[in-house]
Amino acid sequence: MSSTVEAAEEATPAPSARAAELAALHPQRAALELAWPGIIENLIAAAGQATIFVFVGQLGAVSTAAVGAAFQFLFLMFPVWRSLAIGTMAHVSRRMGEGRAGVASDVTRQSIILGALFGVAFGVAFVVFAAPLLRLLGANDEVVSVAVPILALMGAGSVFQTVWFIAASAIRAAGDSRTPMWLAILSVCVTVPLAFLFIDVLRVGPIGAAYAVVTNSAVICALSLYLLWVGRADLSIRGGVWGLDFDLIRSLFSISLPSAAESVLFSVGILALSGFAFRLGTESSAAHQIVNQVESFSFLPCIGFSGAASALVGQALGMGDPQRAFRSGWAAVRMAFLWSTIAGVVFMVVPQFLLGIFTNDEHVIDAGVGALAVVGIGQPAQAVIFTLGGALRGAGDTRFPLIATFVNWFVVRLPLAYVLAFPLGLGLTGVWAGIAADYFVRAGLLAWRFNSGAWQRVRV
Repeated sequence: MSSTVEAAEEATPAPSARAAELAALHPQRAALELAWPGIIENLIAAAGQATIFVFVGQLGAVSTAAVGAAFQFLFLMFPVWRSLAIGTMAHVSRRMGEGRAGVASDVTRQSIILGALFGVAFGVAFVVFAAPLLRLLGANDEVVSVAVPILALMGAGSVFQTVWFIAASAIRAAGDSRTPMWLAILSVCVTVPLAFLFIDVLRVGPIGAAYAVVTNSAVICALSLYLLWVGRADLSIRGGVWGLDFDLIRSLFSISLPSAAESVLFSVGILALSGFAFRLGTESSAAHQIVNQVESFSFLPCIGFSGAASALVGQALGMGDPQRAFRSGWAAVRMAFLWSTIAGVVFMVVPQFLLGIFTNDEHVIDAGVGALAVVGIGQPAQAVIFTLGGALRGAGDTRFPLIATFVNWFVVRLPLAYVLAFPLGLGLTGVWAGIAADYFVRAGLLAWRFNSGAWQRVRV
């Protein structure tokens, strides 16, 4: 930690005003207070991305597969966003609970600097290696020719999304989940008209999606930094040192590196599944991308509850109240479980209708119907995965989720998806059946860890 800031603050300071306000509420009420803006934020973000896919879907299966492949490869940026954001949330929420806003500000500045550096480095790699990466995924020459400029452009602009994601996570950890919600709403209000302009009016083709995404990311990134500069929920990046603080970076990395490794495994697994889909043909690959979009309407609200659990658990531990942290985690699970169960039922009942929103290609719809129906079964388990995963990471316990991710992806999900899809001949439905089975195994592991209470002893 930064010794100069710690020395300037009181030995036993009071929690920040927002942390104290949340602590006065029942855990379920506090979780809902933080989660509902996150739910709206994620649903609106999903709707915006889904709308872009609708525009692209009218251009045909090749365009849909190309844009989907580019978006899939941006999952390689996910380790940067996720790991630094998780380290930031764990530190910021704990420090705000302790009443040490100055240290929380130092953490936020360091995370933003690191995010910008990593974002630029990854962006250069995407520009240089776009074609080989797409071929590694299994895309054919027709898809590669369309997808290369899309991936290069979105990869180059991914630094904006990285910094935006970290800034929003810091604001949320301080107890303000409404500002990230308004940023998401503004983002959709910018992205969708731009996508319509480029794709339907100017008719530049599927690369119009990349133009819209990068332009929007730059605008929202700048606004996020401005809001953090003026301050949100007692957290501000104004003043302080912007140079690299290696002691603080080491403290961040102690939490972030296991999450980075977990996210790398996640990204590799996602790309492997996309490779399975490409092996099944262009229609199956396009259907796989669309099923991902539809499923996001179930799990993205769970991300709102996950963020709430992270902030509340971290703040409660900072206040020295592990029992409240425990109750907050399970309160978030209960509410997320209800949402995911309803969404799963809808997936199983009307899969053809949902797929038809994104494409008019009957072959693509037929390829995705079974996959969407079977993944609906696993949605309740998704609620447990996201919320308890968020609770553990908010406590700084990032090593166990890493172990669970390795076991689930490489012992359960990928082997099972491959066997069901190819040797047993279930195609894309088999791929998603393997995914659904993995959801239940991972949910059980995370529930066992959270109930053990071992996360309460992790030092942050």
